[in-house]
Amino acid sequence: MDITILSCLSSKCGIGRYTEELASAVNKKNGQVKLFRKNSGKEDYIIAYPHRSFKNLKHIVAPYYLKKAVEQTDSEVWHADNIDAFTALDWSGKGKNKKKVVTVHDAIPLLYPHKSWIDGKAFHYHLHKTAKKADSIVTVSKTSKKDLVEIVGIDEAKIQVVYNGISHNLLYPLTEKPKHKRFNIRYIGGLGAIHKNAVALIETARKLKEMSFDYDMEIGSGNAHDTILPELVEKYNLKNHVHFKGFIPDNQLREFLGEGDVFLYPSLYEGFGFPPLEAMACGTAVVASDTGSLAEILQKGALLSKPNPNDLALNIIKLAENPDLKFQLEKEAVENAANFTWEKTAEEMIRIYRA
Repeated sequence: MDITILSCLSSKCGIGRYTEELASAVNKKNGQVKLFRKNSGKEDYIIAYPHRSFKNLKHIVAPYYLKKAVEQTDSEVWHADNIDAFTALDWSGKGKNKKKVVTVHDAIPLLYPHKSWIDGKAFHYHLHKTAKKADSIVTVSKTSKKDLVEIVGIDEAKIQVVYNGISHNLLYPLTEKPKHKRFNIRYIGGLGAIHKNAVALIETARKLKEMSFDYDMEIGSGNAHDTILPELVEKYNLKNHVHFKGFIPDNQLREFLGEGDVFLYPSLYEGFGFPPLEAMACGTAVVASDTGSLAEILQKGALLSKPNPNDLALNIIKLAENPDLKFQLEKEAVENAANFTWEKTAEEMIRIYRA
């Protein structure tokens, strides 16, 4: 079966990671895969297409360049990794009378609208086209499916849930966790988007200090300087507790996630939620909010609460003061993460391709 996966992105983002892992897993099981994306890769099935970047018009310009690349090929099955890539396929005319699958990862832009009216218009344009013309819509959690049915009005029968996987060859428990002088809290993920609720990291740190709890919080992200978070650390006098570690590269991710005593994730909404699940794969217990898909994905190995700093702080203290609970959650975390593999994702996707 000839399968072509389409992306308007590079590998250096969340959806880009999804697409690369999916293409690799499908290629191992099927062997006839092409992946069109912005950057090249070490695999010969990855095709980098020429493009130019226009930041303010990227959601229209990127599909245009992908469309030009797609016009040069053909396939039995087309899988767009997001709604903008599906628009590129539609513009190319190549999907006629062929199986057309698209992944709609979540409804975040509808729940937390874009600041840019251009981005908002583009999202609605791509989503409307996708809902109307795709043969199958895949989403990454039951929560996202519910949102797409209730908010967008897509036919429930057209949407199938296929969970993402975790790269277990890269992310697995450390032989032994280090002993920290103070209880060590870690976070990795976005800081700027509203739904990430990153301000709650600092507010939780503030609550912990008010409760006379001794800790270190290490925040891994490359864009802290573009946010209000460093100012809040100064304002609340938390410089001895909160440390911005910058971008964590893949070859350091296992150590960063595995060495923490707890992984804190206060997000207001996730369509899936890679970071806490990746921390679990590294043997770290999670304290997280119970919103979006997180309660669905983090069924074991986590203490969940409403995404407010007081409740999150109390769960961190509960974990720190109960070593047996911490040990139990670390064990359950590894078990929970093991349920999510790219091999399973590929098997489900191939079944959809063949249907």
